[in-house]
Amino acid sequence: MFDVLNGEVMPALQAGGKVDTLFQNVPQPWHPQSTWMHEVSLAVKALDESKFYAATAAIFAVQEKFFDSEVEDKSRKQILTELAEVVAPATGLDASAVLAQVALAGEGNKGSATTQQIKWAVKYHRCRGIHVTPTVLLNGLEAPDVSSGWTAEQ
Repeated sequence: MFDVLNGEVMPALQAGGKVDTLFQNVPQPWHPQSTWMHEVSLAVKALDESKFYAATAAIFAVQEKFFDSEVEDKSRKQILTELAEVVAPATGLDASAVLAQVALAGEGNKGSATTQQIKWAVKYHRCRGIHVTPTVLLNGLEAPDVSSGWTAEQ
């Protein structure tokens, strides 16, 4: 849906000045690697906000490589390294700079430079009852019929 929405639907609607969009990160904890995928996109945003969509598109393009069955035996560091290598060519950023943003800040549960942003994203969506993607809001109201399988025409 990301490709259809950003490649076809939104350009057509925005050309007429009809719609503004806001992409929200919605990590899904039942897929533990989802948080790391979102962290990498937020790391890119912290380094160069203009490259956020390119990074997000690159991650969506290879998301099947990060499905549960594909990462079951991989460590956090392995997954983050692979994700940094996915976004680097799409954004022109160095993979090591991205990895520095998602590196653990110390012992215990200190998290990384992106941890606070992940917490805000999760809290924002929990308060609104949003747990799955896509969830589409039009003028603040949920449009429950929207499906990830929709075509541009729909």
